[in-house]
Amino acid sequence: MKQLLFIILITKLLISCSVPKAHQSSNLKNERKHLDSPYVLLISIDGYRHDYNKIHKPNFLNHFARTGSSLESLRPSYPTKTFPNHLSIITGLYPMNHGIVANHFYHPTKKLRYSLKDRNSVTNADFYKGVPLWSLAEQDGMRTATYFWPGSEAKIANHYPTHYMTYNHGTPHEERINKVKSWLKLPKANRPHLMTLYFHDVDSAGHRYGPSSEETKKAVAKVDKSIEKLYKFIQDLDYPVNIVITSDHGMHAVDKKKVINLTDYNNNLDDEFYYEGSGPLIHFYLKNKKENNIKKTLRSLNISPKSHQCYSNQETPKELHFKDYPAIGDIVCIARHGYYLVMGLSMTPKGAHGWSQFESKEMNGIFYAQGDCFKKGYQLQERENVNIYPLLAKILKLNITHKIDGDLKEMKDLISKKCL
Repeated sequence: MKQLLFIILITKLLISCSVPKAHQSSNLKNERKHLDSPYVLLISIDGYRHDYNKIHKPNFLNHFARTGSSLESLRPSYPTKTFPNHLSIITGLYPMNHGIVANHFYHPTKKLRYSLKDRNSVTNADFYKGVPLWSLAEQDGMRTATYFWPGSEAKIANHYPTHYMTYNHGTPHEERINKVKSWLKLPKANRPHLMTLYFHDVDSAGHRYGPSSEETKKAVAKVDKSIEKLYKFIQDLDYPVNIVITSDHGMHAVDKKKVINLTDYNNNLDDEFYYEGSGPLIHFYLKNKKENNIKKTLRSLNISPKSHQCYSNQETPKELHFKDYPAIGDIVCIARHGYYLVMGLSMTPKGAHGWSQFESKEMNGIFYAQGDCFKKGYQLQERENVNIYPLLAKILKLNITHKIDGDLKEMKDLISKKCL
C-alpha cells in the first residue's frame, strides 16, 4: 500500500512539473471595434534554419510554405540568438533598441544580470524596451494570448498578454496545442485575436547533434506533425485564422578545430572583466571603470583577425545595429563565421548560432504564412525579421505610433487585397 501511495505521489509530482502555470488578466473581453478584426496565430520553431525544408523534407511545412505566402529566407537580427530575435520579431526593434542584447548579459547601469534561465530577470520589465505586439493590441482593447513567447511573462509597456504561460521546457506538444485550441474555442467576445505558440525541439536537437543529424530530422518531423494537427483543427473552425510560422535563427555545425580560447591571447581577462557568453560572441564588462584598459586589451585580443575581431561597444560594424547600449559589453569579441570563442576549457556543442547574419546564411530562419490576409503561392526574397511586426500590426488593424526599426513596405506585398 505504501509503495502504491509513493508511486501515485511521484506520478503527480512529475505531471505537475510538466504543467506550466497559466495566467489570465481580469479584462477578458475585446472592445467592440475589434470583434471583427482578423485573427493571427504566430508560431515560432526555435532554430529552424531557412533550408531545413529542403534538408529534412517535412511534408506539411513544405506544402504550407509552397501554397501560402513566404520569404526565401528570414534574416535575423544580431546577435542571432533566441531571446534577442524573439523580441525583435515581436517589437520590430533591433536588440540594442529593445534591450535584450543576448540570452545572458550584464547591465552595468542596473547592476543586474539577465539570463533566460533566471525567472527574476525574465519577468523584470525594466530590462525590456519597445512595445510588444501583444501590448500594442492590449492598449487598443484587443485580447491576446501567448504560449511561451520570450518576454511574455514581463509587464512590458504596462501590459501583459490577456493569457500567458509560465515557461516550462518539458510541456508536451499536445498540451501546448490543446491550450491554443481552447483559446480558439472561446466566445467571440473573449477570443484572442493575436495568439503565439513556441516549440524548442528543433533548436535543442541542432545544438546537441548538429543541424544535419538524424536527431534534428526527427525533431523537425515531430514539430511538423504537431503543427499539422493544429492546422487541421483550424480549418474546421467557422471563422478564418491567419497562421504565421517563423523562426528566430538558423544553426551551424561547430568545428572543434576552430575553437579559439581567448585566454591564450590575454591571461588577465578574468582579473579585469566580467564576461558573458561563448561561441560566436562574448561580452566583456570592465570590473573597474577607472582602470580603463580597453585599448590595450583590444590590441592583445586582435592579433588573429582570421578567427575573430574584438571591438569597443561604440565601434562594432554598423550593419549589425549593435552599439552604444549599456548592456553591450565594454568589449565585444565577435567570431568570424565558423569559429567558436571560449574562455578557458569549455565544452562545445555540435551545433550553434549567434554569428553575423551577414557572414553566414545558415543563421537565416523562415517565414511562411497562410490565411485570408495572405496571398497564395507568393514568395519574396530575404527580409529582416523586424519587418514582421508592422506586417502583423497592419493585418490586426493596429496603429503603430512609436518608432520601430521595421518597415511595413518591406513585406506588404505578402498581404492579400482583402486585408490591405
